[in-house]
Amino acid sequence: MAPKSYKSVHWFALLAAFLGGSILTYWALNGKPPFVASGFGEAPIKSGTPCDYTISRVKGYEFVRPLLSAEPDCISAELTQVQARVSGVIDSLTTTGAIKEASVYVHEFEHGQRFSINKTGRYHPASLMKVALLLSCLRVAEATPGLLTTKLRYDPLPAEVSAQYYNYPSIQVGNEYTVHDLLYFMVANSDNHATRMLAARIKPDQTPKLFFDLGLPKPVEDNEQFTMTAEEVSVFFKAIFNGSYLSPEYSDYAARLLSHCAFEEGFAKGFPKGTRMWHKFGEWRHAGYPYELHESGIVYIQEIPFLVTVMTKGRDTDRQAQSIAVIAKALHKALVERSVKPKVGSLPRSSSEPLNP
Repeated sequence: MAPKSYKSVHWFALLAAFLGGSILTYWALNGKPPFVASGFGEAPIKSGTPCDYTISRVKGYEFVRPLLSAEPDCISAELTQVQARVSGVIDSLTTTGAIKEASVYVHEFEHGQRFSINKTGRYHPASLMKVALLLSCLRVAEATPGLLTTKLRYDPLPAEVSAQYYNYPSIQVGNEYTVHDLLYFMVANSDNHATRMLAARIKPDQTPKLFFDLGLPKPVEDNEQFTMTAEEVSVFFKAIFNGSYLSPEYSDYAARLLSHCAFEEGFAKGFPKGTRMWHKFGEWRHAGYPYELHESGIVYIQEIPFLVTVMTKGRDTDRQAQSIAVIAKALHKALVERSVKPKVGSLPRSSSEPLNP
């Protein structure tokens, strides 16, 4: 029988070995020694307390709630500096009269960091609602095999289609188009005719259901009264990027459609040439109201995906487009400068792969 003192030494040795192995394992898996997050060996976060997280989940299911987003309620010191610089640019643009008001929402997907400028500002989403219709149509397509290749003839509709300041190639009366073609014209060229045809193909309650599923306020039919914040509009793009509303395949399909956006006046001029992005713009005009011009989408900055939404009000649509470009340029510069190890090179702006339905 072993002496008692030997047993004590034996167990202490085993305990030390276990603790040592645990520490090494933690280090190997996390890339840093333990206790760093608690303030040992690394300066603690300035606030001294960790951020709470806001968890958003997709509704509309009986037994499951897919994760839509998980976002901290506070931002890092680095993004605070970026936010301050972008706010300064917006102040300058409003002072000079280029815009009357602007809101910006930025979300970085690698660490979930975000910031908002004028987060309570409300705007008419206009053609950004076409992203909502895209989601609704693809939700139906998932449950309807062959829908994307179904051909439809475009005949004039009795109701008038709203005029647009920015015009791109549109579908032509008397021609046949697949649903895939109509989706392309709707999101790439912001074609209101294609939009009308697609809207007529889905149930009237499909869009309100989408808003409910994504946790957004119920939309109203009155075009003058229907407004959204920059953060609310951004939820459509989060749903696509996170693949939380559609399957990964259909989410990727939606993003590839949006990567062909014809609008070249905002993000396309503000971010460096060749920057990969998928995005949508929206314009709104009504007598007695300021003009509105917006742009939202996913932009890859040094290969890191950022969700960027810029919404503006003003008196000159061209100056508003220039202002969006100026804001995008300032955001890109601030984000690159905060990076410790910038990555060299850029990715193609849009996928060269064919869009197969």
